[in-house]
Amino acid sequence: MSQPRSDAGPQRATSLPEGRYGPQSSGNNIMGKVVAAVLGLLMVGIIVAGAFTIYDFTSTDSISGEIVSVDAPDENTLEVIMTVSRDVPGDPVYCIVRAQDQSKGELGRREIFVPPSESGTVQVTTEVPTTALAFMADVYGCGTDVPAYLRR
Repeated sequence: MSQPRSDAGPQRATSLPEGRYGPQSSGNNIMGKVVAAVLGLLMVGIIVAGAFTIYDFTSTDSISGEIVSVDAPDENTLEVIMTVSRDVPGDPVYCIVRAQDQSKGELGRREIFVPPSESGTVQVTTEVPTTALAFMADVYGCGTDVPAYLRR
């Protein structure tokens, strides 16, 4: 019986000449694996902390305003009643209300200070000066960064 033939050729040694490449490690470099694992965990920690910081800076408390009713007593005034809802009722906020014509063109606007309260939703009444007869109003937006001139 004949022996199976190997096409791989003669076996070569796997060690490299030490003078040219330096001493070889045994392949079980535990210290290198530990350092790599620690660096990996550190990078994950930095990424998580950065994501939390970005979220914290960009998230805001939920504040919303909704128009309840409007009345135009004359051509240059729009009386607006609105509700303002907020997550933190103890914080002062402000809202921007716009008076509009039939084509939603802006005829006037007013910033309204909403003082702290015990209730999450409060009703606010204001008058918006207009340049012509207004037919509707909308709440452009609300925020917590109350301008100094609105604070009482």
